[in-house]
Amino acid sequence: MTLRLLVFLTLCLPIFSKPTPLVPNQVVVVYNSTLPESKELAEFYALNRLIPSSNLIGLEVPLKTTIDRSTYETAIRQPLVKKFTENEWWELGKDQNGISVPLKTTIRCIVLIKGIPLRISRGAVPKAEESTTRQFKEQNEASVDSELSLMGVVNHPIGGAIPNPCYNKEISAATNPAQFMVMVGRIDANTYDHCNRMILDALDIEKDGLWGMTYLDLWTRGGSYKLGDDWIENITKASIKSATPTIVDRMKNTFVTNYPMRDAAVYFGWYTQHRNGPFLNDQMKFKKGAIAAHLHSFSGAQLLNPAKNWSVGLIDRGAAATLGNVWEPYLGFTHRFDIFYDRLLKNYSLVEAAYMSINVLSWQNIVIGDPLYRPFKTTTVRTDAMVKDRDYKLIRYAQTRFPDPKIRLTELLKAAERTKSGTVYEMVAFHTLEGGKTEEAAKGFKRAKELFTDSADKLRQDLHLVELERRRDKIPDAIKILKQAKKAYKDIPEVKAVEGLLTILDPPAPPATKPKK
Repeated sequence: MTLRLLVFLTLCLPIFSKPTPLVPNQVVVVYNSTLPESKELAEFYALNRLIPSSNLIGLEVPLKTTIDRSTYETAIRQPLVKKFTENEWWELGKDQNGISVPLKTTIRCIVLIKGIPLRISRGAVPKAEESTTRQFKEQNEASVDSELSLMGVVNHPIGGAIPNPCYNKEISAATNPAQFMVMVGRIDANTYDHCNRMILDALDIEKDGLWGMTYLDLWTRGGSYKLGDDWIENITKASIKSATPTIVDRMKNTFVTNYPMRDAAVYFGWYTQHRNGPFLNDQMKFKKGAIAAHLHSFSGAQLLNPAKNWSVGLIDRGAAATLGNVWEPYLGFTHRFDIFYDRLLKNYSLVEAAYMSINVLSWQNIVIGDPLYRPFKTTTVRTDAMVKDRDYKLIRYAQTRFPDPKIRLTELLKAAERTKSGTVYEMVAFHTLEGGKTEEAAKGFKRAKELFTDSADKLRQDLHLVELERRRDKIPDAIKILKQAKKAYKDIPEVKAVEGLLTILDPPAPPATKPKK
């Protein structure tokens, strides 16, 4: 069976210490030839990434989000296989079991452009697979993207998932020895303007660097769901270690409605089915180039309505890249956010980080954004470029300049006073809170509130103090802060965050019932 070959290669892949970037002629761009906008977007992307025009492929596909297996085969997979063969982009041969597979491939990444269908619906189990005992064999629905990663492997099992040989490795797509597979990313959103923006944002951030805040939202449900929280806890440690101001919500609910999420450059959270919390605020926008993903079984089930599911909603709020699931993947078969974030920090591209963080192929997963995007390509701080994103660069510079934590803290607070930076005080206070020093954290949040000039930023410090009191089980003190904040910030949209927390901590009394006659 081909499955045996895939598992074998999983065990044999070497680990590379430094990523080797993909070169343009290793990338193929696929668009819907019946849509002029799809072709224009493909050409725009190829032009900006210097991809040869000969590597653009137009397919005549239905204008649908979901297609059946037969349509996938005849309209997408088979035409691509033919094109790869005609252009000699791969060398086909037989594996040890006589199965036809790509033995050598020059194309390592496929970019699907808006207009290409998103997912394949469930069909009847093929006779050859009826008698097998494979897990989830009846689940042969999949994302088009994940299925295409194995498009050259003839007659591989389509029911259930196939092990991914790149999982949890540090391996560049350009030098990936697993020649039978290709990494697949997607530039897609509810509008073509968003697609163009994602491309341009990626190019800009690779030059200037991704600077801003990290926001993390745990579900705190325990049990079998602890796995997802563990991933986000790992990101917390990595983000703080990388000298990024990091805010973590450990309450059972997601970030409350209209939470003042300023300068969000990185966001990871879960659960709930549809976009909510800060992302309901029309004024909320991610930082240019932001990486944002929310873990839910159907986060990427559609990419047309930003109010439904999560992936498209995050892009609609300005994110440049996200992950998603088009059908039910089960928690263990979703992208591991901590591995994804780790590989991005190590300067792997978006598509590489996505494939190294998922343990299966031929399954439900997608990655959206410029697949070649390297958000942390530029991380050094130049003194001649300190004006833009000054506070975030100041924090990174302090980590490099002062390796001793105590000296670094002292110097950071001195710099915060000199520059009147609420951002630095907020970061120091929240990271102090993570270390369990609540009194020091409270002082930091109060000083940050004094230094911030924007009302939403001041409100966020109050919300930090509320969470601090909740952690100490001082609910009356938390309610007092919220009631004062409700009066102080009644004129800004973010006051809904206060109202939401008051509903949780101090719910109104139920209406009086009339006595029965």
